[in-house]
Amino acid sequence: MRGTFLVASCLMVFAGGTVALAQTPSFTDPQAYCRAVGTIDGPDQRFTGTGVPDWIRAAFFTPDQIAAIKAGRQPDYGVAWRCVGGEVLACQNAQTPSCMKPDIDRTPTPAMSEFCRRDSNSPVIPRVVTGTARMLAYDWVCRGPEPTIAKETPLDAQGFVAADWKRVNPK
Repeated sequence: MRGTFLVASCLMVFAGGTVALAQTPSFTDPQAYCRAVGTIDGPDQRFTGTGVPDWIRAAFFTPDQIAAIKAGRQPDYGVAWRCVGGEVLACQNAQTPSCMKPDIDRTPTPAMSEFCRRDSNSPVIPRVVTGTARMLAYDWVCRGPEPTIAKETPLDAQGFVAADWKRVNPK
């Protein structure tokens, strides 16, 4: 009897979970999606649209450039979008990790320390040394043989490079 109750309870929980999942809204329009989710670093499974709509691309490309991208005559340098406060923000990736959250680690890497030992007082530590997987939130220099942060990049409340993202709306 207890086994039957347990199986029936599990089935009800499973069926209830399935119903709840089926009722989760999905969105094909980035603007409606952002109004619904508020703030999120990138579209999740609730966004079921395809690609980046032309109205988002239009923040970075002319209509002729968008047509050339779609036709394969121009490279697609990539556009990312996310939601902040219910609005759509977009960033042109341009084959760099600029649309990603930057690395905010303030600890110099061994490669940076080695570079500064070889090239003390360098006015810049190049990206080939600092790493290119993600942008850094800081510009690094060598002060003597020590890597030092020279400048901090302003970040938005979600930790992205503020200057790389702009609000977009359909026209």
